[in-house]
Amino acid sequence: MKIKLRTYHCGVTLSIYNMSRREVNNRSINTLLMKLKRVTGDVIPVAQGVVSWWFNDGDSEFSFVLLGETTKSYISGEFTFFLLSGAQGIMGGFSPEFLSRAYNVNKDDANKLAKSQNEAMIIKLPEGKRMPKPNEDCANQLVYNIDDPLPDISVKNGGLVTTLTEAKFPFLGQAELSAKLVKLDSKAMCSPTYTSDFSVQLIYVVKGTGQIQIVGINGKQDLDTEVKPGHLLCQGFL
Repeated sequence: MKIKLRTYHCGVTLSIYNMSRREVNNRSINTLLMKLKRVTGDVIPVAQGVVSWWFNDGDSEFSFVLLGETTKSYISGEFTFFLLSGAQGIMGGFSPEFLSRAYNVNKDDANKLAKSQNEAMIIKLPEGKRMPKPNEDCANQLVYNIDDPLPDISVKNGGLVTTLTEAKFPFLGQAELSAKLVKLDSKAMCSPTYTSDFSVQLIYVVKGTGQIQIVGINGKQDLDTEVKPGHLLCQGFL
């Protein structure tokens, strides 16, 4: 198994534009526009094959981490991005006539769809252009705030642990991942943990500093180091 993680810097307010056919409340939908509030701790599963746009309508920076399993990627171990438009978009390879018939638009609109965006990954919306109004009603079905609910474990003057699995958030099952949020108070520590199967754990430090130790299956210490915000550790291959 190979798991990849990336950190992006975007704006405070985020919108997702999802064009994959999905079932929401037993209704098949082709297009879903969803607006997210600026909330720390939001978990947003994006299933394999989903086409999405992430639009920042704020004016300040916002960081989010992209985590995915990459064994089945086009290049194993790397995220595979299939861009629809832009300099590397697959739309640009089709003729305007083909796109016009496929999407039931005139040739001018088809040409704009394929050729108007020059950048590849990140673009800035031109002045005067507006994005479609998103649907805020679906946010609760597709977004789960792991920082908001009551923790699974809470220790006075120690910290708290919140675990997020498919049982709590069914949509997370499509991403085949789970998440755990651990908050430690000053001078507190978390007792040793281990995995009883072949799953891989990634530890990402969001805030604060501390000390971490990792011991291998042979009982020997493999890591003893200080961790800071932005540090990433893999637990499972040692």
